[in-house]
Amino acid sequence: MIDSFVAAPADRLEEAYQRLVGALWRDGLPTEQTLSAVPHLVACLDQVDEVRQGHLAILLGLLAEVEYPAADGKVHSAVRAGLDRYLTLWRSAPKGQGLSLALHYLLAHFPDDRRRILAVADELGLEVDDRSRLDRALLRFDPDDPEPQIGRAFPYPTAWEMDESERAHDRAQVKSLTAEQVEAQWHKDTRTVLGFTGARAYWAVRHGSPAPIEPDSLPPRYPDPPEADIDVFRRHQAAFRCPNCGGGLEFRPGSARCTGCAGEYRITRGMLDFTASAGGTGGADFLSQLVKIPTMAHFIESKARPNFKRLCGFTWDGPVTAAFEEKLIAELVRPVEGPVLDVAAGPGGFTLALAKAVGHERVIALDLMPQMLASLRHRLPQVPAVVANARTLPFGDGTLGAAMCWNGPHAFLYEDTAPIFAEIGRCLRPGGTFTTYSFRDSEDPIYRYFVASHHFPQSEHGLRMYDLDEFKGWLADAGLVVREESAIGLAFFITAEKQAPGTRG
Repeated sequence: MIDSFVAAPADRLEEAYQRLVGALWRDGLPTEQTLSAVPHLVACLDQVDEVRQGHLAILLGLLAEVEYPAADGKVHSAVRAGLDRYLTLWRSAPKGQGLSLALHYLLAHFPDDRRRILAVADELGLEVDDRSRLDRALLRFDPDDPEPQIGRAFPYPTAWEMDESERAHDRAQVKSLTAEQVEAQWHKDTRTVLGFTGARAYWAVRHGSPAPIEPDSLPPRYPDPPEADIDVFRRHQAAFRCPNCGGGLEFRPGSARCTGCAGEYRITRGMLDFTASAGGTGGADFLSQLVKIPTMAHFIESKARPNFKRLCGFTWDGPVTAAFEEKLIAELVRPVEGPVLDVAAGPGGFTLALAKAVGHERVIALDLMPQMLASLRHRLPQVPAVVANARTLPFGDGTLGAAMCWNGPHAFLYEDTAPIFAEIGRCLRPGGTFTTYSFRDSEDPIYRYFVASHHFPQSEHGLRMYDLDEFKGWLADAGLVVREESAIGLAFFITAEKQAPGTRG
């Protein structure tokens, strides 16, 4: 297998590489041939061109990981034996290109050689984000560390520029965990930084240098959402329903009251909170949520989202720009009469595009995180915001003119996606459209592994993207017929139309 890879012509190289990987590595586990093959793989680095060296470095990195978190496994030790050769190659590899990034990924697996590796990294002048990931990957878990840094690995640790009050909240959260939970999260974070480093390197080995990652937009770091005129809600009164009983809502300054069950819901700074009633403890808790990590929306929009869409879209050359997305939203969202709902609106970067396309007076923004909506309200004071779970949308049957969930479905738990689509279908008027942007799973087992190595709150067992046929099946089950569909890499863009009862797509 190794000889076949070395001798493969350029047009058969990827096929030969996949055969070689499949013989030695299967979904994160070694095969019977792995240990004996490692010395030959290391020796091959001196016999092949730069492109093949990059491929071999990726494979050696994958093999160095098969026994993780064990620190002294036989395969890991065999791969580590080539450290001197890896460092020599890294020094001479063109910065920011496939071989250099692949060696970076490989070297990130050797914490016992942390000082040597970081010394070379400093010679090479790594970018801040790359240096941050490498530094974190080369740290071992210390059970005696009184303040372990966990849960802040993506897209790179130093991207989390929290102030002291936010860090205090973070420390309190960590202290509430058991020792076992802390250690488990540490290892998940390590896999996350390795997965991101490997994913980018693997793309670069095959396609060339990745483009620099720029923010899609820059929301306020400390949002200050204004109070809203109650009319921004009253103009959509016919669409709103109580999520508890389905009754209509009456709006007055500071709250919305159900005409059926008399349930009351607070409105704070233009955000209607359906997660607790106005008379309970939820009101104070809602305000406390806004101040726990107020910079979260800025972080999501400026750091996390741009890196996430490169990772999950396999679009490291950056074709899905903010301008491209804004243009697609304008083209794809085609509302009939009624409000236009932005589901999982987040900090509002693309609610801005939606409001520009259909008019801010038609838009309602919905998200479960008040910190996100605070940023949105700061940027879009004319748009009412709703804090609610998308599994139970607070709108009547057939009341919405259109809905959008842009770069959002994957933010739900995987098992929640179909019920949420059913809710959207319920609320749309016939002829109304649902427009969405998300990602499908890679068919390449290596890249799928790198994506699945990422651990987020909604994907604690590893990030999972969609099977596109299953995704479209959920839309069909919700009474939505796909009218527009396109893709770039693993990213897909779909607009589906709500069908009138008794009609066929």
